[in-house]
Amino acid sequence: MYSRDLDGKTYTFGVSGKLWRDALLMYDHQTRSLWSHITGEAIQGPLKGKRLKLLVSMPQIAWKTWKTNYPNTSVLSISFRGQMIESLGRDSYERYHTSQDTGVSGMEYTDSRLPNKSLVIGVQVPAKNGTTQFRAYPLTNFAETAVINDMLGDVPLLIFHDKTSFATAVFKRDVTEDARTFSPQEGNFVADNTGTRWNLVTGEAASGKEKGTRLERLPAINIYWFAWARYYPQTTVYRQ
Repeated sequence: MYSRDLDGKTYTFGVSGKLWRDALLMYDHQTRSLWSHITGEAIQGPLKGKRLKLLVSMPQIAWKTWKTNYPNTSVLSISFRGQMIESLGRDSYERYHTSQDTGVSGMEYTDSRLPNKSLVIGVQVPAKNGTTQFRAYPLTNFAETAVINDMLGDVPLLIFHDKTSFATAVFKRDVTEDARTFSPQEGNFVADNTGTRWNLVTGEAASGKEKGTRLERLPAINIYWFAWARYYPQTTVYRQ
């Protein structure tokens, strides 16, 4: 998810129908520049080199879980050929998701650290030296636990993925300048080493003196490994 505001202007976007590195490109209606939906960068046109601001979001989550935590949510409905998308009852990309094709065009691309079609959580964190560090967290790591406590550079991270609701979130683990360690509890809740319980769908403390405060959420994406590695070849891979 990106902000549409850039350099004091608000842009509107559409799907160009073009591909770059086997991923669809967006275009903005104002300048017709082409934008990567994975990196948020304009790769062609008057705005080439500009980058949209990445916003934090929940990449995917079961509606029931989301509604429980955000009961006043508004729903965006989009029609396709006169029918609402959510009522179509099928996934147009089902064959692609179940096949071994590694790109929209079927071209092969291999980074042997993981199988191409492995699903990962892609995380990027700014470093103190002005660079950005990247790490992929394979979803297979969440078969037995919903949380991972990690360090990426000098940033303490909490990675959350619930295999039932498919909820995913990435937070900084430091609370009042104290790097906490988190352990899973029932549902979407965890407890840190001070005994405080946290709801990881909202990021909010549910108990203790910090009740109502929120962890700082970081941008994350659920993505196939081959796509993440192709755009960010310098990425590291989390290993248990």
